[in-house]
Amino acid sequence: MRFAFGAGGTGGHIIPALALADELSLQGHECIFIGNKNSMEERLAQAHKYTFLTIKVQKLYRKLSPRNLLFPYLLAGSIMESRRHLSSNKIDGVFTTGGFVAGPVALAAISLKIPCFLHESNSYPGLTTRYLAKYLSRLYISFEDTRKYLKKGELRNFGIPILKQSGSRAFDLSEIAFEKGKKTLLITGGSQGSLAINSVIASVITVLLEDGWQILWQTGRNTYAEFYPLNKDRKGLYIFDFHPRLAAMMQISDLAITRAGAMTIAELEDARLPAILIPLPTAADNHQYYNALAQKNKGVAELLVQSELGAQTLLALVKSLSLENMKEKLDTLPDNTAVKDIVQDILNYYKEI
Repeated sequence: MRFAFGAGGTGGHIIPALALADELSLQGHECIFIGNKNSMEERLAQAHKYTFLTIKVQKLYRKLSPRNLLFPYLLAGSIMESRRHLSSNKIDGVFTTGGFVAGPVALAAISLKIPCFLHESNSYPGLTTRYLAKYLSRLYISFEDTRKYLKKGELRNFGIPILKQSGSRAFDLSEIAFEKGKKTLLITGGSQGSLAINSVIASVITVLLEDGWQILWQTGRNTYAEFYPLNKDRKGLYIFDFHPRLAAMMQISDLAITRAGAMTIAELEDARLPAILIPLPTAADNHQYYNALAQKNKGVAELLVQSELGAQTLLALVKSLSLENMKEKLDTLPDNTAVKDIVQDILNYYKEI
């Protein structure tokens, strides 16, 4: 069968789609991707050797913006272009992962009566997901709390699809002159970085090192030049702007301080890594806060809102954590089999119709 994926804008939308496409491809199905030209989705899809077809669509800005005047015209045009892509490629099914890129591809599929599936990674579903829910063949969610916001639709919870690179080597702490067996703290505000998080970390780094932590600190690209020169010579600290093996670093860490994106949370759970989650306050619909709250309620993470983030509050929280209890609760979570479960459910759908 032939499947088209509409996913873009952020890694949190694109990575789950790539993981599912890889599994479908392994099972002999053909997959293509649809999204904006010169975008993250185009780069990642092509890196995974998928055909990429373009549309032109923009997000709907929540604040007043003259760019919103273009939104209805671009949406209409992108729906028509998506219809042409789906028809000319004889697509049997469409899979989207929410977000503004997903909207026109899903609407095109629905108008053509092509089965349409959507995966929502966040605890609080986005505008696109909430609108499309009742029209979808299947709607996959990742948090049970999501059911409160989606009253209509065929909801199934298999978790968040993540890319697992089989056979990839473990991250070797000796490569960066770290000690095996010493407690390790991973800090990241995302690939672009977080000035709010980094500024507080810079003010407490000495205390953390004195408390016996060795620290992996991803500053992100935007603030690396500011924080690297002042901290590069500290023993027990590895500071970097971006690292492609961040997920491998999670596997050998004891605690993470990070944002609360859905993909990050899935990777933390997969690594069985306790975390202090600092939600991005500007995330759409404040969804990172709800993601973090769900993890706190599970007992596997602590929630620290950015407005309360400071040197003393962060240090006090780090010292108060019962990492053993959090780790025990993480170990009770089921393994992440979302990719295989969702793909099997999709294929079962075609056997049932």
